[in-house]
Amino acid sequence: MEITAADLSHISGGAAAVEATEAATLSGDFETFLKMLTTQAQNQDPFNPVDATEYASQLASFSTVEQQVLTNELLSNLTQIATGSGLERLAGWIGMEAQTVGAAYFDGSSVELFTNVPEDAQSGVLVIRGVDGTLHNRIALEAGTDTYLWDGTDLIGATVSEGAYEVVLEVYREDTLDETREVGAYLRVDEVARQDDVNILTLRGGVMREVAEVTALRRAAA
Repeated sequence: MEITAADLSHISGGAAAVEATEAATLSGDFETFLKMLTTQAQNQDPFNPVDATEYASQLASFSTVEQQVLTNELLSNLTQIATGSGLERLAGWIGMEAQTVGAAYFDGSSVELFTNVPEDAQSGVLVIRGVDGTLHNRIALEAGTDTYLWDGTDLIGATVSEGAYEVVLEVYREDTLDETREVGAYLRVDEVARQDDVNILTLRGGVMREVAEVTALRRAAA
């Protein structure tokens, strides 16, 4: 079953109070268990100590409770990020570069595009358009090409203006356009926001993407 961000947002309100109560209870049980185990170890009869097997069993139980607490905290953090209450964590992404698909930004330096032309294709064609739909370049690629450095030139070899561009890959088989694939690129994260129960990133050039559409994150080059 697929759970969307909207689904998580819908259930998060009612689940928040229950989750907080369960976390507090589990954490309290953990602390109580730790105190009992410590007290038992300190006050056991030195002439009749706790059986080693029993003690090992208690330690195993201790480890299980500890893992439950840690797992609960992890799930809580993931839910908060997915439902928007973890928006402050996403603020740390600002200034970093997020890899997404469909758009790239040319600033005068070559742009790395993740093309992934299938091995079984006859060829691929990288299609670069302006955000207004104007065709700027069509670049032939060989089968199996994973990445391509676009130098920012257009169909006649002139350098395009700085800005955002739409990029797709046309895949050809038997001299026929067989499919169109998305092309990935890194863009700087300029802003994070919450819109209609979804976390939205504003990337360089005004490109907007949902957090779920980000496939990788890296520090911006110096």
